[in-house]
Amino acid sequence: MSNTGPLDASSIEERPYGWVIVFVGTICLILGFGANISVSVLIMPLEQEFSWTRAEISFAYTMVTIGCGAGGILWGVLSDRIGARKIAFLGAFGLSIPIMTLSWQTELWAFYLHYLFIGGFGFACLFTPILALTSHWFDRRKGLALGIVTAGGAIGQGAVPYILRLMISNWDWRDAMLYLGVGYLVILIPLLFFLKPPPLFGDRQSALTSGTPLSDNNQWGVPHRISLSWVWCAGIFCCICMAVPIIHLVPLGTDLGLDPETATSVLVVLMFSGVPGRLFFGMLADRIGSLPSYAIASFGQTAVVFWFTQTQSLPMLYTFAVLFGFSYSGVMTCLIVCAREAAPLRMTGLAVALIVSAGWIGMGLGGYLAGYFYDATGNYVISYAFAAVAGAINLLVLIGLMKYRRRYAAGDVVKI
Repeated sequence: MSNTGPLDASSIEERPYGWVIVFVGTICLILGFGANISVSVLIMPLEQEFSWTRAEISFAYTMVTIGCGAGGILWGVLSDRIGARKIAFLGAFGLSIPIMTLSWQTELWAFYLHYLFIGGFGFACLFTPILALTSHWFDRRKGLALGIVTAGGAIGQGAVPYILRLMISNWDWRDAMLYLGVGYLVILIPLLFFLKPPPLFGDRQSALTSGTPLSDNNQWGVPHRISLSWVWCAGIFCCICMAVPIIHLVPLGTDLGLDPETATSVLVVLMFSGVPGRLFFGMLADRIGSLPSYAIASFGQTAVVFWFTQTQSLPMLYTFAVLFGFSYSGVMTCLIVCAREAAPLRMTGLAVALIVSAGWIGMGLGGYLAGYFYDATGNYVISYAFAAVAGAINLLVLIGLMKYRRRYAAGDVVKI
């Protein structure tokens, strides 16, 4: 028999300082996501300077996702044991220094290695531990809190590439990356001193004082080994879908005849549309549950993604960017809330890391394969159709999981 059951809400008490954690986390994700997606702005300069193919350049983003996925699991486990702040300080240096030293590289393998470090020792040290820490400060409003923090990712994915594009236009890509890395270090180091763990009470306080282990109870009432496996699988396919426009929307725009700044502005619109999207879906998850909210967000991005290739109108590109950005942004927020609710409190960091690792696998596959299909066909139609198919598979997995949860609650499946 399983000891899995609904989580006692007394395990968490919301405190005002939690909103300070939200602010710090938001800034960290602005910078972290912005660094990850810098590849999308470098595609054209690197293609012109080195004659590398778009698939070759896009693989640098795949290296980011490999680092984020593998590093996230390691740092997520350690954050459960030693806390988020120590790991976040490592992430500040792991993010800033490779960005700076990218400006001196001329070999493709060196770009890959730098982006691997940016993902594994930079972003992963900030993303997973800080999201896990944020979730521990909130219970009733965890969807809203995580929605605000993850909205930082949407802001960063829009603002940082646009700023970087302006810097490249005024200087060149090498100076731009150097200055960007210095700026990251100056901002992050003072900010991270504000991170601190939440007060202990409820189940966690009792476990520490009595020496008894924390339970396997979670808010879904389903064994976490089963539910997290379903969410992990869904995360791969939903992130394949979202990766294609995130990495290849700027090159698609330039192929349509837009200048680089205008093409980048479409990506900016997409990302900024994700700010209200993450807040909306975070609050929706608090009201109707994280899993149904995740399915709604996934449906939105799947329904829109292919249509980017079916227009040459700039207003229509902006329209699709708004619709896609609003929907896709909710996916990340709801994924984190799903991980938080489906897992016991004792393993929040690990659960978030595992689910996020699936997302990075999907992002890496989507970004690279979209570039591969472009190189093979000379256009992006197959690339964006591939994204839509991946989104449809994700929806089928989510429907299966929701049916399983209902059957489990009704006692129609064997409880382990």
